[in-house]
Amino acid sequence: MAEDLGEDIRRLADLLVASERCVAMTGVRLGAIEDTEAKAAGTAWGEFASLEVLLTEPARFWENWLPRASEAAAREVTPSHVALARLQAAGIVTVIITQAVDHLHGKAGDGDLIEVHANVLSCRCTRCNDVYALSEVRALRDAADDGVPRCTREGCGYPLRPTGTLWGEPLVEAAIIRAWDMAAGCDLFLVLDTQLRTDPMAMLPSVPLRHGTTVAIVGTTRTHYDRYAKLVIPRASPPVLEGVAALLAP
Repeated sequence: MAEDLGEDIRRLADLLVASERCVAMTGVRLGAIEDTEAKAAGTAWGEFASLEVLLTEPARFWENWLPRASEAAAREVTPSHVALARLQAAGIVTVIITQAVDHLHGKAGDGDLIEVHANVLSCRCTRCNDVYALSEVRALRDAADDGVPRCTREGCGYPLRPTGTLWGEPLVEAAIIRAWDMAAGCDLFLVLDTQLRTDPMAMLPSVPLRHGTTVAIVGTTRTHYDRYAKLVIPRASPPVLEGVAALLAP
């Protein structure tokens, strides 16, 4: 198995060395995600983290959303995030497009990052757009009689909402436009640990494929793009990324 991993690392490293504009796309978390776990997480998230629940049952929304957002915000950068950041800092990866909301790519490095769902690190006022950190939102929620955090700006007092995308509303338009532009202009599109089942992001690999661009996929779950990819590595990305970074960006 170790020998096979070494071959996978070398094959991906060869593609990266030959590339001048590699775009990497990552899923909700780096590492293996079983189908059953992903489906359960998606179902649970959709039950409360939606615009409908925020508008119709705001206290229930905040009771469920805040603990999960706090858990995501407290996650620590992994060696895989560091490895990808090293590849980006070395100019081997041009931009990272991510479906993750924990902002770990941003914490791992300061390279070009496109967060299509934004992230859960802050909330904003629905009227004046003032931004609040999660710790502030938690304190405001705890102090509110109805369990709904509100803006503290004088004369405002409107309810807050997460800065990022909620279930049932469109993704960040500027991020989506830029993700499509970057995918169209790359010469290597690298997919890492995403099942590619939720639109519109599930369609993103079709952009480089239409341009005849090389696509490489790393992940434990099969995707409907596997048959078109030049390289498919059916394993979780962490050991692959760390091995490639050790070779190309020591």
